[in-house]
Amino acid sequence: MTQNTNHQPAANGTHIAVLLDRSGSMSSIVNDVIGGFNTFLTEQQQNGSDARISIILFDSQDPQEVVVWGAPISEAVSLDRHSYVPRGGTPLLDATGLAIGRVMVDQQARVATGRPKDDIIFVTITDGEENQSHEYNLEQVRNLIAERTADGWQFVFLSAGLDAYADAARFGYDQGATSAWKADAMNSRAAMRSMSRATMNFRDKKRMGMQTDAKDFFETGKDAEEEM
Repeated sequence: MTQNTNHQPAANGTHIAVLLDRSGSMSSIVNDVIGGFNTFLTEQQQNGSDARISIILFDSQDPQEVVVWGAPISEAVSLDRHSYVPRGGTPLLDATGLAIGRVMVDQQARVATGRPKDDIIFVTITDGEENQSHEYNLEQVRNLIAERTADGWQFVFLSAGLDAYADAARFGYDQGATSAWKADAMNSRAAMRSMSRATMNFRDKKRMGMQTDAKDFFETGKDAEEEM
């Protein structure tokens, strides 16, 4: 029997959890959101196999529709006009609270079965303010975000809302991990491009054993804000 003499621990994988607004107001940019997100997905697949991805859509009819959960990044399927159909209102608090809880359970299950915890990137993509939640209030969600941030999670907030940075601050997201954009074709894709570049930067740093700064996730730039 050959003994493994390599005692260097393997780097943790990355779990990219994407919470994507599917409310009716996204209709005007639906093709660009789909196209931009699919480009993000392709670029992350090309960046390496050391990641899993979860995609959760939310609206007032269903605050937690799981398109894919914890799949190897290479196996994730692109969005299309059948899987992403804008409708209803924006239960942002409920969607955020439920999704964080789901990722927490996933992490606990990994530990319980002897697998290493993932490094978490929790991305929220929305174009509007909260208007339909019933299960979670702002204080509860802020506390969840603060607790998970202290546990090493990277939260990212992309918003085409009029007060994107004010909304982010209310939730407790760092400005350096927040990006605003105009809800139009060019800027929707630019916002996704910036998110993809920043995510690859995060993953590349991990592989090299470098520290990542949760407060400066978008250190590689916020392309969509250049047009605002």
